[in-house]
Amino acid sequence: MLEKTYDPQPVEAKWRGAWRKGGLFAGAPPAGEAGRCDAPFVIVIPPPNVTGALHLGHALNNTLQDILIRYHRLHGRAVCWVPGTDHGGIATQNVMERQLKAEGKTRGDFGREAFVGRMQAWSADCKKTILGQLERLGCGLDWEREAFTMDEARAKAVHRTFEAYWSKGLIYRGERMVNWCVRCGTALSDIEVEYEERKGHLWHIHYPLSDGSEGLVVATTRPETMLGDTAVAVHPADERYRRLVGKTLRLPISGRGIPVVADDAVESSFGTGAVKVTPAHDPNDFEIAQRHGLPVVKVIGPDGKMTAEAPEAYRGLSREKAREKVLSDLKAGESLRKADDHRHSVGVCYRCQSVVEPLVSKQWFVAMKDLAAPAIKAVEEGRFRIYPESWTKPYLEWLANIRDWCISRQIWWGHRIPVWYCEGCREDEAYKPVVSAERPDQCPACGGRDWEQDPDVLDTWFSSALWPFSVFGWPDATPDLSYFYPTSVLVTGYEILYLWVARMQMSGLQAMGRVPFEHALIHGIVRDKKGKKMSKSLGNVIDPLVMMDKYGTDALRFSLAIQAYPGKDIPFSEDSIVGSRNFANKLWNSTRFVLMNLPETPPAGGVAASPPAPEGLDLADRWILAEYRRTLELARERMKGYEVAAAADALYGFMWDKFCDWYVELAKIRLQGNDEAAKAVPRAVLTHVLAGTLKMLHPFMPYITEELYAALKPYVGESADFLLRSGAPGARPEWEAAGAVREMARLIDVIKAIRTLRSELNVPPGLRISVFAAGGESRDRDLLFKYGGYVAFLGRIAELKPSKDGERPPHSATTVAAGMTFFVPLEGVIDLSKERQRLEKEIGRLEGESARQGARLQDQDFLARAPREQVDLARGQHAEVLSKLERLKDILQSL
Repeated sequence: MLEKTYDPQPVEAKWRGAWRKGGLFAGAPPAGEAGRCDAPFVIVIPPPNVTGALHLGHALNNTLQDILIRYHRLHGRAVCWVPGTDHGGIATQNVMERQLKAEGKTRGDFGREAFVGRMQAWSADCKKTILGQLERLGCGLDWEREAFTMDEARAKAVHRTFEAYWSKGLIYRGERMVNWCVRCGTALSDIEVEYEERKGHLWHIHYPLSDGSEGLVVATTRPETMLGDTAVAVHPADERYRRLVGKTLRLPISGRGIPVVADDAVESSFGTGAVKVTPAHDPNDFEIAQRHGLPVVKVIGPDGKMTAEAPEAYRGLSREKAREKVLSDLKAGESLRKADDHRHSVGVCYRCQSVVEPLVSKQWFVAMKDLAAPAIKAVEEGRFRIYPESWTKPYLEWLANIRDWCISRQIWWGHRIPVWYCEGCREDEAYKPVVSAERPDQCPACGGRDWEQDPDVLDTWFSSALWPFSVFGWPDATPDLSYFYPTSVLVTGYEILYLWVARMQMSGLQAMGRVPFEHALIHGIVRDKKGKKMSKSLGNVIDPLVMMDKYGTDALRFSLAIQAYPGKDIPFSEDSIVGSRNFANKLWNSTRFVLMNLPETPPAGGVAASPPAPEGLDLADRWILAEYRRTLELARERMKGYEVAAAADALYGFMWDKFCDWYVELAKIRLQGNDEAAKAVPRAVLTHVLAGTLKMLHPFMPYITEELYAALKPYVGESADFLLRSGAPGARPEWEAAGAVREMARLIDVIKAIRTLRSELNVPPGLRISVFAAGGESRDRDLLFKYGGYVAFLGRIAELKPSKDGERPPHSATTVAAGMTFFVPLEGVIDLSKERQRLEKEIGRLEGESARQGARLQDQDFLARAPREQVDLARGQHAEVLSKLERLKDILQSL
């Protein structure tokens, strides 16, 4: 027998060990060709960075993946879910450098080799922590397949890919405008830059003509960069400045002469319509400079300080200090005309949130146009599909407008770029470096043996892009690669749709000729209950490990899954976990009730290998089997379209609202009697439906369902060692019973109406009342009195009779349901005088509440500013109060 209350910790520990020991999720290609008829269901985990513990976003992502794996395993498919971690590049190095800073050290104190060694030790510890947390979350990963983006096998794939791109002319090195993180000391790709709206200023600066006369005024948000200006640009059609095109201006502070150029890229409506051109520090200005042959003056260096190309008084100043001095000097020289408050978009590093500096720098790039074309075609031909569909258009637009990918990073942690320079040849302009995973032996050009490897490392997403095939042994032609590639679905957040999903598609098509996964399920971000992003600084972070300790893993998983509508952010709070914990307790208690009403020793073959034939079933039995069948079909249909939340909601609604609240209660009528033969049918139906529902809930709540199934399986005639090996529940066509569903719905309406009336009149719960029915169609009256036992049992009714001639008894309350009117005599049931006083007081309270709500809904400021969901909620609450007011006034009138 189950314990009286559910304690998640021992149950979870028990089944974690059992699943691993039993090899429940071990996947392997079948021997020979006989077993290859059904394609396996395969997922590769989005590898978490080795930067510490998992957060709530990881819990969501991996819960969704585990639900899919367990669901398909339950339905008989071979499955494979590959675990692993990502070295994390910049993110992980930042964590280590913060640790060193706390020790009063820098990576320079160690040197490259020693620093990388420390990073490897750190990442090994983090991997153990992360994988242990994933196992605790219940993830059905194939633990023997653990991979790391910087292990030997993945390094081999990285080198092969780099060599392939190099040989095809897709990789090149050149000076381009890049996004530079001063804090991290490295270049970033365009999609590694996040943009924030910030308050700033738009400074208007006068640039005089070379003779000192009135020139023109430019507007800028970054006055410190003017020291690197090499022109001012205006639109060729702007009549205000047409006479100045070709003239020379004198750059304030430095005194350098710069030309006025006409360029179509200038927006005449922004600022003054005249734009300062700083080619070294703005990507648009860089392009203007290329078109007009302008020089590039780099006044800000990689360290964020002013360079030797800036005027002497500014050299060595930080960007911030330089701005202060520039503004001070402009004011002193009367060149600063005005400053306007201005909100604008500022690019920041996606890892450390430092302001990104556009710099011209020599970097390694991948030419992306030729790689993007097959990825676009894969979507257009239906070989790759994104769920939800709304993400397809922005995905295709990004690919169509793709820019070359900057793949070099000026850090030490990562795959070192496999490019070698011969010291004897590298000064030769025609010299081409050697691409090799290993140190070359002899230079093919000069015969020298003195080599230096490129100091940069590859962007971490370069190795991540190869993940779906590198984990199966590529570039070697392994049996795993042949059987498991392409994978089935990739589950990830929308924030890395371009960073990772698109790059995996391009890489897979390039290396394998096939898409790496046929579907991508895009989920949202877990936010706090007010919709804000969780962060330590805001104090709104929910630690999944703490929640698992407090409420159990299944409660956390279910609370995430039931809110995970594709592509939508999740407003999450601890309250939602409480609700899921209560659902787990409901499952436990209902299973315990069923077991207490079964024979102590399971009979051979069980009590419910299948329910009795339809002719032996009562209305409640036929109704619950019909609802059960409909729920199974609905849940399967939703899972087919990756609508995990909708499937969870369907199962939750059936289990709580129909099975527990209604069928279990109705089954008690027969189970509490002395007729053993009459108990057979409800026992069989209870057991069969409960076992099947537990199976369908298992992917969402694996621990508690495994424990409950283990207790229940002898009674359903099953002996599988694990629930997932017992097979998915079936639904028979003969269980379809639309008539039973309609009839039960009418009876439930009657019971609810009587229960509501009892509650509103404060009738003591244990007191049985008399109820008289009047009106309605004959079929409804026949149904009511045929199954009056249901209504009397659940409505706590002593007698249920037809009303004589439809008359209303004196001092009776009324309610309406199923087309009939029901009278409840109250004389002797309640104190009428006290009840009238109570009702009058409650009506007064509700009228006050209704007035406040109505005034709020008339407030135009509230209607204009509040989120639509909040307005809809307020309207719903007001309607509910008005409805209750109307009911209570009717009751008071009847008294």
